[in-house]
Amino acid sequence: MRTHREYLANELKDEAFAREFRREKAQLRIAYDIQTTRQRLGLTQRDLAGMAGVTQQMVSRIETARTPNMTHGSICKIAEVLGMDVGLVARRPAHAVAKASKKLCG
Repeated sequence: MRTHREYLANELKDEAFAREFRREKAQLRIAYDIQTTRQRLGLTQRDLAGMAGVTQQMVSRIETARTPNMTHGSICKIAEVLGMDVGLVARRPAHAVAKASKKLCG
């Protein structure tokens, strides 16, 4: 019997699956971070929505990762109210990315 980790490692070999897995993982990370920070600050979804200039429904959809089209603007407004930054995190060290790019481009 394989472990979950072994199963996932095998599934991630499929490029389409890996791409969708990373997208979903990123949405869940955003949802978790926003919800836990909001709760830690003692804010309701309605409070946060009012302060950020978005609807309570938008906050709810973001916190449950149910919105396939989270706009950068909405995320930034919510992050600002929560005292958070929005940014990108590299999956691989920069030198590995540069090396891979050279192989593709040259």
